[in-house]
Amino acid sequence: MAQQYGFTTEGDTIVANFKNQVKDGTFLITGPSKGGLGAETAISIARGFPSIIILLGRTIAKVQPTIDTISSLSPSTVVKFIPVNLESLSSVRSAVKEILEDVEIRNIDVIINNAAIMACPFKKSVDGYESQFATNYLSHFLLTNLLIPKLLVSKSPRVVNVSSWGHLMSDIRYNDINFNDGKEYDVWKAYGQSKTANILFSVGLNLRGVSSFSLHPGSIASQLQQYMTDEIRDAGLKVLKAIEQDIPTIRKTLQQGCASTLRAALDPKLEVVVKDGKESCYLVDCQIVNDNSVAGYALDKENARKLWEISEEMVGEKFAW
Repeated sequence: MAQQYGFTTEGDTIVANFKNQVKDGTFLITGPSKGGLGAETAISIARGFPSIIILLGRTIAKVQPTIDTISSLSPSTVVKFIPVNLESLSSVRSAVKEILEDVEIRNIDVIINNAAIMACPFKKSVDGYESQFATNYLSHFLLTNLLIPKLLVSKSPRVVNVSSWGHLMSDIRYNDINFNDGKEYDVWKAYGQSKTANILFSVGLNLRGVSSFSLHPGSIASQLQQYMTDEIRDAGLKVLKAIEQDIPTIRKTLQQGCASTLRAALDPKLEVVVKDGKESCYLVDCQIVNDNSVAGYALDKENARKLWEISEEMVGEKFAW
């Protein structure tokens, strides 16, 4: 069955094939605004009749259409909206507090860290970190670690970190996350850094015994491209040319785009692939890949340990679960 999954596989197909993993489960998804990958992921999950779907987003107005669709597909599913600003660690902590104190949420089976921004102008988060790194990775690092008490009581806990082919554009700038306070800022290298961090986060979680996968959903037309201009696109092409990579030209639908996320979240037999001594927890087109479509630095265990330590320093908290 697994080998039949590929570029054209749709999220609804994955949910139908793993309906026992969905039914009565509790799922948390960030970035579920209408028309985005997170919303499509949540809507597909709803077709499997989960018990609870927790949606984390900036405003209820942007998420309400997703909530309404979920409720129409599965009236028995409890949908909880939790407001969060991923550019603020205190906002993340407030969201976590609300979830941990909610007695109806006894456990969380799957966390899907999906929310992202891409190729935006230089900006610092509330806490002083480059905004793409803060939004796409660091807040998810904090969110997931703080929710571990509800995750580990699940029978089959899993964390999915949505990455991108864009991780090939940059390793982590371990000594200069903020690009010399913006003076050396490159929109694409900053995006790449954040997406490399997402993969390394999955590596780090696996090292700690929590099943986690990362993935490239595909090139999808969505609100993620809100900052895209011809100039920014050309700049991205130059970065890719420098590392001898081609930009994806064939677009996926949202249904095709959420398929890799859903296999990463639901397939109980999905395992880390080992090839030539290198382990991979990264999916492309619903399959774990261990070739030149995933950078070695993004799968390196020492890099994962180093990033984990830096991230703990950034959020001001160590996690010893």
